[in-house]
Parts: sequence; structure tokens; C-alpha cells
Amino acid sequence: MRVLPLLLGLLLALPLSAQKARPASKAAETAREAKVDWDGEWSLAAAQSDKLDEQIEDFLKDQNFAMKLYWKKKLQSACRSFSKLDILAGDSFAVTMGKERPIDTPADGTEADWKRSDDEKFKVTLTRNGPTMIQTLTGDGYTLKYVYSMRKDGDSLALQATYTHPKLDSPFSYKLVFKRSD
Repeated sequence: MRVLPLLLGLLLALPLSAQKARPASKAAETAREAKVDWDGEWSLAAAQSDKLDEQIEDFLKDQNFAMKLYWKKKLQSACRSFSKLDILAGDSFAVTMGKERPIDTPADGTEADWKRSDDEKFKVTLTRNGPTMIQTLTGDGYTLKYVYSMRKDGDSLALQATYTHPKLDSPFSYKLVFKRSD
């Protein structure tokens, strides 16, 4: 009689052991996602992207006249739209936005220095997680965060840019969409 409960226990354990094999397929999916091809030249898809000047106007609509002028100048200086994006991926990432100087950052999240063409200095970090890459630029009193999201087709990506400043009630954000050129 003791053999019967033992056999019954083994039979019930079989479906549980079969379920343990599933995490391996998730690991394979993650490995596939990790091989996102960021390299290349990308062109702005203007019709799918936010119009930056309109976004700034809408964001500042509730400000008084003087503050609107002040923040409009700040936002236009810091937040830029560009028609071309070049990404060179490897042990480090070089991201060139339009005709700007390349932003070279290690892919492991280590901080690097970068100077924009107008000589403004930034501390820059870059992190990757599958189809998402986050580049954070910390300037004099504000932060720009660029979140690159590769679309499933691999031929387009969305760039969500966010400007934060301690004197603003909320962050300012806009989206640019790029299509692979090469």
C-alpha cells in the first residue's frame, strides 16, 4: 500500500517538472532582444514626430509673459530637433544628433564628459536594456533624458526627450521618430 502513494506522488510531480522548462524560453527571448541593431544612420520622420516649437508654446501657455519668454529661451536652447541621427554601437556608443558633436559614452553606464557645439558642458551616461537605450545629460542646473525605443521592425525608433529643471513645476517632454536610412 505504501508504493501506491509514492507512485501517485511521482505522477503528480511530472507536470511540475515540465513547467520548469519554460523560463529557458524567456531567456532565449531576452537574448534575442539584447541583439538590437542600433548602428546606422537614421532620418527624422517629421509627420510622426512632435513639432518642438508648438510643444514649447503649449507647455508654457499658463506662464506669465516674462516667465514665458525666459523659459521659452531656455527650452529652445536645451531642447533641439534634428533631422538626422547617427549611432555607432560597440563597447561604447557614439550618438551624433544632426550636426552636433558626437556624444561618446561607455555602454556600461559609466559617466563621461561631453561638450556641446555651443561649449555647454554635460555629464553623460548611457544604459541599455533590450530594445531601450537611455542617455542622460546633466548640464548646468538641468537634465536632459533621451529614451530611445527601437520599434519591433528594427527599422524605426522613437526618441522621447525630457527636460527637467528644479524651478519648473513639471518636466517638458517631446517625441521624435526616426527611420533607418542605410
